[in-house]
Amino acid sequence: MNMEFQSKKLAGIFRLIYIFLFLFLLLMPVLMLLEKNGFYPFLVMESIFLIIIFILIVSILKLKIRIEGNFLLIKIIFTMYKTDINKIYKVRKGETMWSGFNKFGTTTNGLIIFTKHLNDLYITPDNEVLFLNELQKINPNIIIENK
Repeated sequence: MNMEFQSKKLAGIFRLIYIFLFLFLLLMPVLMLLEKNGFYPFLVMESIFLIIIFILIVSILKLKIRIEGNFLLIKIIFTMYKTDINKIYKVRKGETMWSGFNKFGTTTNGLIIFTKHLNDLYITPDNEVLFLNELQKINPNIIIENK
């Protein structure tokens, strides 16, 4: 069985933080240009910041949470995280993105997935109920607790 879940979209304060970060990264090199440091340092800094912005945007828009057979995979362009669903022993709902070891969530009120390997995962699937039901179909021993 293969299922794919989208991550929740940025909303509220996180959207504002990202917009502020992008504007800061785009406008910071302009100060170098205005201080008459030359065009070359401006071009180098602007290129570096544009690459950082591109990576952030791709990681937000292309984040996929997949269940493939007995495995839970997190993919952005390629697989970033993979764990066996049978090794998951607990899922905690309502957590923030400051929880967990591997962070692939885009908003707050996500899920922390605890595995036997102590590499906790923070994710924010769009449809939490369907996602948790699919996990429990594969591993009925998963304990789901609310924060």
